Amino acid sequence: MLVESEVLLSVLSGLTVGFLAGLFAFKVKSRWCPRCGSYTEPVRPTDRR
Repeated sequence: MLVESEVLLSVLSGLTVGFLAGLFAFKVKSRWCPRCGSYTEPVRPTDRR
């Protein structure tokens, strides 16, 4: 039983890390141009309250 829980924990940890890496890669890919490195969207000023 202990081995099964360790395997399950390892699998879930790997899936979580892979999911978060995929989210980060998608965000970076959609924000910057791969050729020149400039922003693909106009930079909006941040509103401070």
